[in-house]
Amino acid sequence: MKKIIIETLVASEKTAIIEDDKLVELLIDEAEDNKLVSNIYRGIVKNVKAGLEACFVDIGMEKLAYLPLKNDSNIKSGMDIMVQVNKDAVGTKGPKLNLEVSLSGRYLVYIPSNDRITISNRLQNEEERFRLKKIVKSLVGNDCGIIIRTEAQGCTQEELEKDFIELKTKYDLICKEFKLGIGPKPLYKELSTVSKYINDNVNEDVEEIVVNDTEKYNEIKNILKSINKDYLNKLKLIENQDIFDLYKVQSQIEKALNRKVWLKSGGYLIIDKTEALTVIDVNTGKFTGSSNREDTVYKTNEEACIEIARQLRLRDIGGIIIIDFIDMIKKKNKENLLKFLNYHLAKDKRKSEVLGLTRLGLVEVARRREKNSISEYYLEECNVCEGNSFIKSINYIMDDLEKEISRIKSHTCYNQITVEFNPMVLSKIKANKMDLINKIENKYGMNIWLKEDEKLSYEKYKIIFIS
Repeated sequence: MKKIIIETLVASEKTAIIEDDKLVELLIDEAEDNKLVSNIYRGIVKNVKAGLEACFVDIGMEKLAYLPLKNDSNIKSGMDIMVQVNKDAVGTKGPKLNLEVSLSGRYLVYIPSNDRITISNRLQNEEERFRLKKIVKSLVGNDCGIIIRTEAQGCTQEELEKDFIELKTKYDLICKEFKLGIGPKPLYKELSTVSKYINDNVNEDVEEIVVNDTEKYNEIKNILKSINKDYLNKLKLIENQDIFDLYKVQSQIEKALNRKVWLKSGGYLIIDKTEALTVIDVNTGKFTGSSNREDTVYKTNEEACIEIARQLRLRDIGGIIIIDFIDMIKKKNKENLLKFLNYHLAKDKRKSEVLGLTRLGLVEVARRREKNSISEYYLEECNVCEGNSFIKSINYIMDDLEKEISRIKSHTCYNQITVEFNPMVLSKIKANKMDLINKIENKYGMNIWLKEDEKLSYEKYKIIFIS
């Protein structure tokens, strides 16, 4: 069974997905982030670059957005166009746009600019695929494109029709908004990560949804009502407690930040991330298994496959992944292992592909990269070590501090505290995080004074109570 634990803090909102008491996925939204992916805008074409087969579009952001074009495109400078963001701005590059707008519902994805009806590859029952396509075809004809999502399995015609009508109505309102006024303009904002996940994934398999914030509780309550009122029984509000600690999420996050991951058998993985790729080394460790070495190695490699699939999803590792399994002699064992790895990677909604064995016997995997891995939120390079190791990030420290202040507020009568930090940490907070300190003060009714202490290590802070 699955549990969804949602922790709302001043600096971040995190959604932990737990399956069989194991953390399998962690979604993080930073309060300071201005995520644009899937948002729809009216943009003004500024520069058409025929040589690049692209143009740059003003959508009202600081940086111009980038729109790839086909050779036969008739887009010219000064035109108003409706565009959708498919990639956030990165570094000096602006957001990447798409002319083909799509709107995602619970069961369907609506694409008004084409007339194809396709279905998720994860839905493999041919009879069910035929049934769903037949229903959707009767609803939409040749007027628009539809992708039938995996969640549509078992849906009635009424459920699919309701989803389609909601999406079409939403698109009609977007078109109406596009025609009003002049200049760049936002037309549609995508749901928050948490709300979208709830809308897309809550079903009978979800046992419990736990939140720690009243506003978020009410938001999710409304989403569940629109899906199935029976699901309201799954929703639980737990305030004034560290729900990540209560549900053992935080301890599993700590483990996910380590290089070494132990397997139940006594074997272990070493996960090293570089700028270009991620390398995973599999070791037998303490596992001796049977007297047959090949059997011992194969069992360790099989266990490693299950854990690697989980770690890629949990750590949100994308790009090229190289796996160095323990050497096996039998060709059949090698083939079976690749099938086994493929099977467990297929459970991940993020597309992964096993590219096969290299000449050196390494397994190459490609996983689609959509956002930063969790280590980029929780860790930062150590200045003293000149980037050769990692330490807790300011994000980590700020989240931990808020939880500590929440505990103080719930269990003591103190309304004023002094927090002492390492000088380097304090300078970073004063430069970039004072607005978060002010929000924490307002949220908990606590006066917070900041002070430096050279004796404290970078990752530590000290709270002094003021009467």
